[in-house]
Order: sequence, then structure tokens, then C-alpha cells
Amino acid sequence: MKTKYRYQIAASLFVVLFVSFAAFGCKGTQARLMHIGERDKVGSNRAGAEVYNPIVHSAVGKLLGRAAAEPIQQVTFQDGPQFPQGKRKVCFISLENAGMEELGDFKEHLKTAILEKISESDQFEIVSDRAVTAGLRALTLRPDDLFMQENMRMFTSAMGRGGTPVDYLLFAKITSGTTQDNKDMQRDYKLTLELVNTQTFVPIIESTPMRKEYNNSIKGKVGNWFKK
Repeated sequence: MKTKYRYQIAASLFVVLFVSFAAFGCKGTQARLMHIGERDKVGSNRAGAEVYNPIVHSAVGKLLGRAAAEPIQQVTFQDGPQFPQGKRKVCFISLENAGMEELGDFKEHLKTAILEKISESDQFEIVSDRAVTAGLRALTLRPDDLFMQENMRMFTSAMGRGGTPVDYLLFAKITSGTTQDNKDMQRDYKLTLELVNTQTFVPIIESTPMRKEYNNSIKGKVGNWFKK
């Protein structure tokens, strides 16, 4: 009997200790390094890496593919013979968020991802983002002001010092649309890239959409479990 009593006490202590350690461990954030190739986590309340990373990769790839097929006559700001300039130069002007959600720290992440993707191209190269910011500030120009011919000429001249031409201005925009289904909803995200020829003002526009559902009802959560 005593032995059984001791086992009961030991078991009770084990349960208390287990619950205590579990409660202690649940306090605070736990983290781990994610493996290369591991799927991005899906944000529970708004878009994150699972939405923005793939749409940047897709939209930039499609845009550069179309632009590479477009003939362009490059010019220089120097007198004398004009020679082909190799890579076409792109100035990234702005990233506009016209969607429902705040981008937070993803705004700079998106911009950097677009710049990196273009820099990998063997036909296009990015003008320094710091130089673009400084040029707009020095000329007291906003992004939309560049669609006035004289402003475009001043800006491209400032960015093309040393005889190197600026061929394109790049504008990016995030939009979203929400479909509500009682407590559940679907949100459609889209990244649109507009590559504007500095000589003709004619844009090349490409976009990539991504849909995401958010389930708050029991019905929606159960249905989502079967879709995985």
C-alpha cells in the first residue's frame, strides 16, 4: 500500500513539474533557423513572404522578358560618335502601396528584392538607388513630375552623367481586393510593374496576382484543413 502511495505521489509530482515546465516554456517567443528550400510560413492576418516573394520573382521575370524583346535606340550625352551601350539602365523610382494592408518592413524588402532580381539580368542594370533618391531630391521632383518632358530630360541627364544613357524608369504598385464571406474572406493581391521608356514615355506593364483566404468560422477552418 505504501509503495502504491509513493507511486501516486511521484506521478502527481511529475504531472506538476511537466505542467510547470510547459507553462514556463510557452512564455516568450521561440525561434529556429529555417532550412533552405523550406516553405515560407503563411501569415494568419495579412500577406507576408508567402505572397510577396513569389509575385516579385514572377512579375520581374515577365517584365524583363518583354523589355528585352523591345528594340531601343540608346543615346549619350557626349558629342561625337554614338556606340551601343551594352546593358540597358533602369532607375527604380517608387513603390506605391494601394492595397488594404500596411506593408510595414516589407516595403523595403520588396524594393530590395526587385532591385536584386533586375541586377541578376545580363541585359539590364539598376542605377544606384541612392543616386536616384539624391537626384529627385536635388531637382525637387516627385515621381509623377517625371512625366513632364522637361523634367524627364533634366532627371535622365543627371542620372546619365559620363555619357551613359538611362533607358527606363520603373514604378511598382501593390493593390488588393477583398471578397467577404460572412466571417471568412478571400483577398486578391497584385504586384504591378510599369517600365517607362524615357524617350517615348511608352510603358511596358506586367503584373502577377496571388489569392489568399482567411478563415475565422469553424466551417471555413474545417474546409481549409481538407484543402491542404
